[in-house]
Amino acid sequence: MKTLHIYLIKKYIPPFIGTLFIAVFVFFMVFVFTYIDEIAGKGIETWTLTQLFLYTFLMFIPTSMPLAVLLSSIMTFGNLGENYELAAMKSSGLSLLRIMRPMLVFIFFLSAFCFSFSNYTLPYIHLKQASMLYDVRGAKPTLNIKESVFYNGIEGYSIRVGKKETDGQTIRNILIYDHSEKRGNIVQMYADSGRLQTSGNKNAMIMTLFNGNRYQQVLNDNSDVQRRPMISASYEKQVVFFDLSAFQMKRTDEELFRNNAEMMNVSQLNNYIDTIKKEQHELSDNITENFTKFFNARAVKASRQTDSLNRNMQSIHDYLRSLDPVAKDQVIENALNQARSSSAFLDGKVHDAETNVLDKAKFEVNWHKKFTLSFACIVLFFVGAPLGAIVRKGGLGMPVVISVILFIIYHVISFSCEKMALEGKMSPVVAMWIGPLLFLPFGMWLSYKAARDSALFEVKSYFKFINYLVIPPIVRVLFAKKLKEDIEE
Repeated sequence: MKTLHIYLIKKYIPPFIGTLFIAVFVFFMVFVFTYIDEIAGKGIETWTLTQLFLYTFLMFIPTSMPLAVLLSSIMTFGNLGENYELAAMKSSGLSLLRIMRPMLVFIFFLSAFCFSFSNYTLPYIHLKQASMLYDVRGAKPTLNIKESVFYNGIEGYSIRVGKKETDGQTIRNILIYDHSEKRGNIVQMYADSGRLQTSGNKNAMIMTLFNGNRYQQVLNDNSDVQRRPMISASYEKQVVFFDLSAFQMKRTDEELFRNNAEMMNVSQLNNYIDTIKKEQHELSDNITENFTKFFNARAVKASRQTDSLNRNMQSIHDYLRSLDPVAKDQVIENALNQARSSSAFLDGKVHDAETNVLDKAKFEVNWHKKFTLSFACIVLFFVGAPLGAIVRKGGLGMPVVISVILFIIYHVISFSCEKMALEGKMSPVVAMWIGPLLFLPFGMWLSYKAARDSALFEVKSYFKFINYLVIPPIVRVLFAKKLKEDIEE
C-alpha cells in the first residue's frame, strides 16, 4: 500500500503544480492588463518592476489554489480511469475513498499550508505590493520631448524643439517659455541649436543652447506693468538647468498601509474587530447620553414651564393661539431650530454608525477568507476527484472545460456574496462560507456516484429514468407480462 500511495502522490503533484502556475499566471495577466497604462512609459527601474510583478504573482497563489486542486484532481483521476488503472485498483478490493486517501492527506497538508501562507506571508506581500503599486501609479511619465510640439511636462516651462538629431542629444530650432515665477511668460529663449544631457542621478536635465537670444520682461512694481520694460540679450552659449526630481518615483511610508484589512493576520483582525465593536457601543451610549442631555431635556423643560404658567397642560394649537404674533413666531422658530439640530446630530451619528458597520464587515470578510480558501481546497477536491473518476478523461481537454465552468460558478457565487457583505447587505459569515458549503453536498453526491460506478454522463441512463417517470406503472407491468409469455412460447 505504501508503494501505491507514493505512486498516486507522484501522479497528482505534477498536474497540481502545472495547473497552479497556469492559474496564477492567468490572474497575474489580468492584473497586468488592468494596470499596464499606469505602469508603462514612466521609466520605472527594472528592479522595481521585477519586485512589483513578483509580489503580485505571489499574491494570487491562495486565490488560485482551489482552481488548481479542482483541475488537477479531475485530470489525475481522469487519467487513472482512462488508463484502466482505477478499475484495476477497484478490482483488487480497494474502494474509491481508499484510493483517494493518500491524495486527501496531501490536500489536508496543502490546506494547512494555504492557511499559514494567507495568515503570515500574504499580509507582508500585500503590504509590499500595495505600497509599490501606489508609488508606481503616482509616478510621472518619463521626459519625452517631441519635434515641433510644445512640451509642458516640466512645471514652469514650455519647450518646443524643431528637430532632434539621430544621436538623441543634438537639437535645433529651440524655443523655451519660462513661466516658473507664476507671472506669465516673462522669459523667452530662442536658440539655433543645443544639446540635451541628463545629470548622473537623473534629477536634472541640462540643456546647452548655442547662438540664441534671451528676452525678459521686468516686472518689479506696478509701474513696470504699465511701461512693460524688457531686457534683451544675445549669447553664443547658455546652459539651462531643469529640475527633474518630480519625475523620480517617491516611495511612500509602508506604515500608512498597515491598517488595511488585507495586511493583517487573524490575530490583528480580531483586535480590530473588537475595537470596532467597542466603538459601536461607545457610539450608541454617546447618542443616548447627548440626545437625552441636550435635546430631550430642553423639551421637558419647555413643557414644565408651560405647565407652570398655565397650571394645566395645553394642546399645541391652544398654546400658540394664546400668544401674540411675535412670541408665536419666536416659539415656532425655536422649535424648528431644535428639530434641525436634532436631525443634524442624528444624521452625523447614523453616518458614523454606518461607517463602523462597513469597516467591521471588511475586517470580518478578510478574517473568514483566510479559512474559506483552505476549506474550499478540500471541498473542491471531493468535487474534482470523483468527477474525474466518472468522466474517465485525462489531459487538458474535457477536464479543463468542466473545472473552469465549476470554478467560474464557485467564483461568481463567492465574489458576489463578498461584495454584498462589504456593502452591508449580507452577513460576512454567510457570505464567505456560502460558496464552499454549496459545493460540499455536490461533492458528497459525486463521491457517492463515483463509488458506485454510476453512469453519470451516459445519455441512455437519463432516457431510462425519463421513461420510468413518463410510462405508467400498469403499462410497464403488462409489457413485462407479455414479454414473459412470448419467451415461454
